[in-house]
Amino acid sequence: MTSDPGVRALLPPLLAPAPDRPGPRDGAPLGDGPAPPFRGEALAPDPAAMRRVCGHFTTGVTVVTAVADEGWIGATVNSFTSVSLDPALVLFCLRHDSRLLTAIRTCGQFAVSILAAGQGPVAMDFAAKGLPSFDGLACLTGATGAPVLRDGVGYLECKLADEYPGGDHRIVVGAVTALGLLGDGAAAGPGGPLTFYRGRLARLDKECER
Repeated sequence: MTSDPGVRALLPPLLAPAPDRPGPRDGAPLGDGPAPPFRGEALAPDPAAMRRVCGHFTTGVTVVTAVADEGWIGATVNSFTSVSLDPALVLFCLRHDSRLLTAIRTCGQFAVSILAAGQGPVAMDFAAKGLPSFDGLACLTGATGAPVLRDGVGYLECKLADEYPGGDHRIVVGAVTALGLLGDGAAAGPGGPLTFYRGRLARLDKECER
């Protein structure tokens, strides 16, 4: 989910299963040994099947921002994840023709705002066609100059560290230069973080026991 016409899908391409390895088997034991044949539905890995299956993987929702020639630019992204703690690295995916990607390449840095459950409208606005509007949004700026959405759960500021091809997307790796929680650090209120599941924005019901 992004504001760029070419980056509208919330679900980016995911890594395919390793070749020459068996798929999941119903009732397979943890160790070696015979198991009954897998009787699940096997789908060809076309875009529709990818969305159908990968849509069952719940993600958080972020807005990635940068400074472009025309001003602030941003897009809703749910492909965000941490990569390394030391050094601190994160990644996300954008369409290769994304205007946000062009801005990040030009300025060499960006910010990530982790959205709270009540920010569904913000996520949808930054996923719409055209340049997003920051009017009416409470924003903070740090060293990158990119806006951080004040009502989010947390934020990270990053320098562009690397970029890799990923099918019809580009995999963007950022080196974290600053980060923190927003508000009281309690996921911006009782609703917790905003999530995305099966093509819809959602919120956590409750945390599982540890």
